[in-house]
Amino acid sequence: MILSGYDVERYVQSGKLIFEPALTEIQYQQNGVDLVLDDVEGHPARLHGFHLASTRERIIVPNDLMAFVELRSTWARQGLLIPPTVVDAGFIGQLTLEVVAMRDIPTPYGQRFAHLIFAQLLRPTSPYCGKYQGQSGITPAISDQE
Repeated sequence: MILSGYDVERYVQSGKLIFEPALTEIQYQQNGVDLVLDDVEGHPARLHGFHLASTRERIIVPNDLMAFVELRSTWARQGLLIPPTVVDAGFIGQLTLEVVAMRDIPTPYGQRFAHLIFAQLLRPTSPYCGKYQGQSGITPAISDQE
């Protein structure tokens, strides 16, 4: 089941889903929440080509939720793309996003950038324990050999 923004807010109010810093009212949307762009690798004033970026918000996802990460259409219409990304149940940390700028645009630091669409799992699962658990800020790719 896909959660509405109201449903997500209820999860937050219950303490099961945590955003640090707390979300503002405008970040709750009809079918999810918006996250703010905090940093881009190399801190460029303008985007063009491939970049790693991170969200301002650190999240703690309970074991009965997962989320799909989408780019807000405002930025897609400017020529930005992000590949399909999933936030696993039990994930803790800031999100690192792969951003491709098809043309030169100012870097939208501090702007609502990504949109999370939460889905409730039929049964809780084991928490995520992958290599990006607990990441803070931009986390570069980690080879499977590490």
